[in-house]
Amino acid sequence: MPHWLNGRSAAAVGKVRSIIQQTAGWTLQETVGARWADVGQLLSNIVFVGSSQNSAYIQEWNAFGLSLPQGMTLEEVLQFLAADDEADQRQLLDGVNERLGQTDADAAAGQNRIRILTMHGAKGLSGKIVFIPSVEQGIMPSFRAIHATGLLNEQRRMFYVSLTRAKAACIISHAALHVGAEAFLIQQRAQARLPRSQFLNEMGTASRNRGAGLTAAEAARITLDVNNL
Repeated sequence: MPHWLNGRSAAAVGKVRSIIQQTAGWTLQETVGARWADVGQLLSNIVFVGSSQNSAYIQEWNAFGLSLPQGMTLEEVLQFLAADDEADQRQLLDGVNERLGQTDADAAAGQNRIRILTMHGAKGLSGKIVFIPSVEQGIMPSFRAIHATGLLNEQRRMFYVSLTRAKAACIISHAALHVGAEAFLIQQRAQARLPRSQFLNEMGTASRNRGAGLTAAEAARITLDVNNL
């Protein structure tokens, strides 16, 4: 260890060295199923040891590991994590499932999922129901874009792209009030109130004040539309 490396930096390097020593015999062709528990041990005993969030991080890893095909190789996991967007990840998973001989029924069951994407990441994809939150002036479009025509047009285009991803319904929301850390991120205040986005005004669509989400009738209509796709 270099003499000039100390404190948290030295501790971080020490953790990396420990991980390298314990994984020296691994190969990239080993599977998630074979190494899933071992990775969890590395995370718990080395990476996040001493952290108050240790158990939460391990639960997150367990959930992630269980969501992957157990016959997926470590090399494929690295490729999955390095993928540029969700579409590339889905393509990789489809290839893994095909290699493992997963049935069509199993693949279809895996499609019932919620995808959380950026607007850029949603390009080329579609969903039965699309949710677009925080459609407020200062967020979508951003404060910076409001005063720059080129940026404003780009964010208007991205908003349109997001809208048109929906097959059955697109649910747009904007908050009446932001408080706490969120408000400080927006306006450096304990509370922040932003008007609804100019994009909604341009669409000529009305907003409705809600405190409890969709009504039963609205949910039933959307469910019917989804079933009719």
